[in-house]
Amino acid sequence: MIEVLLTGIHSSIQDLGRFGMQNTGIPIGGAMDQAAMQMANSLLNNHKHSAVLEMSFKGPKLLFHQSTTIALAGADMNAKLNEKPINNFTAIKIKENDLLQFGNAHQGKRTYLAVAGGFKNPEILNSRSQYLGITPEATISKTKLIPIDKVDLNLKKGARLTLTESNETDTIPVYKGPEFYLLPKKAQDQLTKQVFTISNKNSRMAYVLVEKLLHELPSIWTAPLLPGTIQCTPDGTLAILMRDAQTTGGYPRVLQVSDEGINRLAQKSTKDQFQFELTSV
Repeated sequence: MIEVLLTGIHSSIQDLGRFGMQNTGIPIGGAMDQAAMQMANSLLNNHKHSAVLEMSFKGPKLLFHQSTTIALAGADMNAKLNEKPINNFTAIKIKENDLLQFGNAHQGKRTYLAVAGGFKNPEILNSRSQYLGITPEATISKTKLIPIDKVDLNLKKGARLTLTESNETDTIPVYKGPEFYLLPKKAQDQLTKQVFTISNKNSRMAYVLVEKLLHELPSIWTAPLLPGTIQCTPDGTLAILMRDAQTTGGYPRVLQVSDEGINRLAQKSTKDQFQFELTSV
């Protein structure tokens, strides 16, 4: 068990999400930066669907009531184990009564904590991902005990990863959306040449952009949506749907962010800027 002493900012348990249920209105959800999640799980030889703790902007303070092994990936949150700094991308042994605490995120916005065998909160609709309306709570709660698996890893030297690329890139790979071809050439060019800024309206559901698109697109019939779909409202506002996105909508879908692009955006927030990079299917 892990006891939550402080929750941090929007710390939640996530896995790869819920699949095959969008036709009933249930979002996919899952970890925002799934590349970082997989890095943390890989260090512990966990299954790729093993649940992790996603920490946003500022991390929690956690007390371990059992021994385990952990790994961190994603943003740097100045993690400390018993007041001593520890590194991301390294498997680290934990003993009973160890205290793990985090500070503010830098070099990204989200950090992932994996434990050997994964977090074992209740599985609902084939996923442990927290989502309000599906699970009792959308985030972890103070003083609550979070169950974890009991796996004894024999790490002689400890596993490590060396990164060659950062998600703090200024380009986001995208594909043309179903309604992209309805845009005039000027608007199509704006999408790929404009520098866009993330507004303060950003969450696990969507990132609304500051700059608007000049267009005369009509509304469309309600159509399927996916994480990464970029919708354009009548006034030109662009909204990038993220992991907790709704499953249908009636605004034109001008672009589709790749899965890699969603991972990159997960490490960005208010006032961060980027450009879309159009990619061929």
